[in-house]
Amino acid sequence: MAINRAEPRYFNKSFSEFAELNNSASKCVFLSHKSEDKETAIRIGNYILEAGIDIYLDKNDAGLQGAVKNGDDENIVKYIEKGIQASTHMMCIISQATQISWWVPYEIGFAKKSGKAISSLKLKGISNLPSYLKIVRQLNNIKMLNQYLEEISYGVITEPYYSSTNSLSLLMEKS
Repeated sequence: MAINRAEPRYFNKSFSEFAELNNSASKCVFLSHKSEDKETAIRIGNYILEAGIDIYLDKNDAGLQGAVKNGDDENIVKYIEKGIQASTHMMCIISQATQISWWVPYEIGFAKKSGKAISSLKLKGISNLPSYLKIVRQLNNIKMLNQYLEEISYGVITEPYYSSTNSLSLLMEKS
């Protein structure tokens, strides 16, 4: 069963327990997104979870949410970096709002420096990407997303993920 590693029952483990979870064979996708795209990120995260792949979605990270609420910049950075370290892959959700994000480029840079596999999932209406996103794997439609998920899960995705009529396909360009 796939999990959101940002949930307190997983994320607040001791360092050794957390390292064991992070070093497990299961893949985990950190969902980088602009806060205005939170609902879309949740939908995409649920889709990935249903495919049997772990995610890190910041809305479930109580430490990060507390740090944001308190304006604790040092801990905001610490929790974001810990979330990226807890993941094997990063998927950057690209929307019109992403173009004005301060955090998304930071997260991508930290993931790159940490050796994480990075992809960008382009939502409808995005035509131009910065150079640092042109050189990572681009997921432009549901077919490409499904192929990507199948690859990182070693081909264990179930049949519904091959449908181009699922609700996520409405967010992306047609195949």
